[in-house]
Amino acid sequence: MKLHSGDHDGPREARLRAASAHLYPGITPEVWIQAATMADIVWARRLQGGAGSLAGRVLDAEHFEFRHEGSTAAAPTLRRRATDRLRLQGD
Repeated sequence: MKLHSGDHDGPREARLRAASAHLYPGITPEVWIQAATMADIVWARRLQGGAGSLAGRVLDAEHFEFRHEGSTAAAPTLRRRATDRLRLQGD
């Protein structure tokens, strides 16, 4: 598959903002890692800390930056959720 300018083929990444580092002890701020890995780390720390509620986003956009979120030029079929109904040819 040919990528358009601005597209990427890497996984989504996240990094903790320096201003929010005090909220996530043990996570080094300003270091890019896979967002899925960062989410696992944050979930594990919440569970270890006895968090009363695990509701809400794991990686709050006020505390984390993200990159490789996809291009606006990407075809809609590439941005589907797993729960979306697959369209058959001719639909």
